[in-house]
Amino acid sequence: MAKNNYILFTPGPTEVPDFILKESGRPLIYHREAKFSELYHATVKELKKVFVTNGNIFIFTASGTGAMEAAVSNIISRGDKVLVVSCGKFGERWRELLFRYGAFVRNLVAPYGETVAPEELERRLKTDDTIKFVFTTLTETSTGALSDIKAYGKICRNLNRLLIVDGIAGIGADEFRMDEYNVSVAVGASQKALFTQPGLSFLACNENVWEIIKNNRSPRYYFDLLLYKRFAEKGQTPWTPAISIFYGLYRALQTVNKKSINNVWKEHKTIAEYTRKEIIKMGLEIFPKNPSNALTVIKMPKDIDGSKIVEHVKNRYHLLFSNGQAEMRGKIVRIGHMGYVKKSDMVKALNAFKSGYKFVTKSSRSKRT
Repeated sequence: MAKNNYILFTPGPTEVPDFILKESGRPLIYHREAKFSELYHATVKELKKVFVTNGNIFIFTASGTGAMEAAVSNIISRGDKVLVVSCGKFGERWRELLFRYGAFVRNLVAPYGETVAPEELERRLKTDDTIKFVFTTLTETSTGALSDIKAYGKICRNLNRLLIVDGIAGIGADEFRMDEYNVSVAVGASQKALFTQPGLSFLACNENVWEIIKNNRSPRYYFDLLLYKRFAEKGQTPWTPAISIFYGLYRALQTVNKKSINNVWKEHKTIAEYTRKEIIKMGLEIFPKNPSNALTVIKMPKDIDGSKIVEHVKNRYHLLFSNGQAEMRGKIVRIGHMGYVKKSDMVKALNAFKSGYKFVTKSSRSKRT
């Protein structure tokens, strides 16, 4: 099998520190015995501190998209009118899921690199009182943009709509207070700012949405939250969970909450500001207007192909950045700095980026002459 020969600076999955890998390598326990129940309850307790919620949290053996589908399948009934507030590829994923479950989808879309202003959301909701739910994204990893969830939540509360948030990339990196922000449902995953292996995702929901879940008749099986709630009371999951990743996730959550989520947000902000300051010193432009603390997205000059920088840095320095997706490919470079990342790591990553940018720029100019 091919072995990894690079360090991840992608916006997920993120680099997993050795102490989490070691924890995940512990001997398995049976998921129907008391030891796992203790682990399950303890993990949920720690997750609530990170989401800043008193609501229910359910854990799935699935990617973040699985948690997104769980949100849709448990809340949406065929014909429900919803608004998707989107500013990139992952906001668009909400739309794709909602179509599959028969929702009547309206869209409020910002250009890539921008986010929908709260006043635009308020205006749209005031002109259409048939919309029941608003689906959006906290941190849009395809562009690096951060949405104003606090303002969105206040508007939804005042207009009696329910707000559902994809926090997969942002939770743990960007400030997010679920209950205070009036978010009804939020989803997250293990492999982003919580620096654990991929494989677990989670859904948090407040009581104001539970009656809808109980009365919803949309088909669901693996992600049926009514079933998850019954098993959660016993400290179990309905299906065999990824026990090894539970070990790692619990250890990561303990690490985060020992510092406090407020301090972890501050650490991510400090590293993000340092990274962007160094990029701007190079004469380059930060792509999103309101950037997330989880990653820095750099806009490439028209004559520079970001794909070549990513490839050069990978081959020469054994560090992996991310290209742009779809039509943004080559036009941006995405550097992740969420999770267990220190300033010294970013110094190394930035030096590699500067070298790669210089190399590609020189090659590009040579070809033109």
